[in-house]
Amino acid sequence: MTDRADDHERVRALLGREPRGDYEIVVRDEQGDPVVLRNAPLLDDGTPMPTRYWLVGPAEIKRIGHLESTGGVDAAEAAVDHDELAAAHARYAAERDAAIPADHTGPRPSGGVGGTRIGVKCLHAHWGWHLAGGDDPIGRWIEQQLADGCLVTIDDDRTTFGLTGGTHEIPWGHRTLTDRWLATDDPPRPDALTNALGTIDDHLDDLIRLHPDVATADHWTFRGPAVDALAALEAGDRLEPGDHDYPRPIAEEVFRLVATEPTADRADNPGLPSDHVETIIATSCIVQACMRRFRLDAVRLRVTD
Repeated sequence: MTDRADDHERVRALLGREPRGDYEIVVRDEQGDPVVLRNAPLLDDGTPMPTRYWLVGPAEIKRIGHLESTGGVDAAEAAVDHDELAAAHARYAAERDAAIPADHTGPRPSGGVGGTRIGVKCLHAHWGWHLAGGDDPIGRWIEQQLADGCLVTIDDDRTTFGLTGGTHEIPWGHRTLTDRWLATDDPPRPDALTNALGTIDDHLDDLIRLHPDVATADHWTFRGPAVDALAALEAGDRLEPGDHDYPRPIAEEVFRLVATEPTADRADNPGLPSDHVETIIATSCIVQACMRRFRLDAVRLRVTD
């Protein structure tokens, strides 16, 4: 059952195929385009359909896809109470199963959100349920991540800032910053450290000019293999996947430590992976430049490895 006669063609276009079962459009965007479908628990041929709420809005799919690609599944699962998540799965399953015809005797759908029995499998399914009014702790976590935050991905040769209004990339990562400013002396000279920090700060000017909302971002999260290494260095051991708080006093202390140690001493630091011994100063410089420029009391380090 659909809301309007022409909705079916739009849903088919969004899915890229013919819908295989009955559905309702339960969430639309401001232009009336479908965003979330509520599926019947059984497809037309009787196959169980465990996903009650299906996200189809292209913009929402892209936003959640970016969150998933940056370690969001592990971070979400680590952030919420497991008993609360289990209760949400049970609520989802109960609602879906209540829609199964009383005389049905064949296979039945199983699991909770998106067919998952425990934990988190797909943020898209959780976000679809949340948008449709579902009581879902993962949906609330996603909402917090998408609202007024900055997600910073540090790669070898670039750093990308993900914001609600788009992304911004600067051409400096932990490897290129090391090669340019921090590879000549061991440990680096103070003026080299100043230049490395200043290089990032100069590019933050462009970030602010093009995305002024970054100045009021409520939370900052850093991710990438280099950030995994920074988190492990600070903790003294590899951390479990998820978001870990990184207060400014600790960040300053870690920066002073790695910036003044010779490479041989840094290599003995517990938790620091060997392939990040040379570049960990640059990683810390990027995080420090952001924390200082935006006067951040704390950021999150998103461990994904």
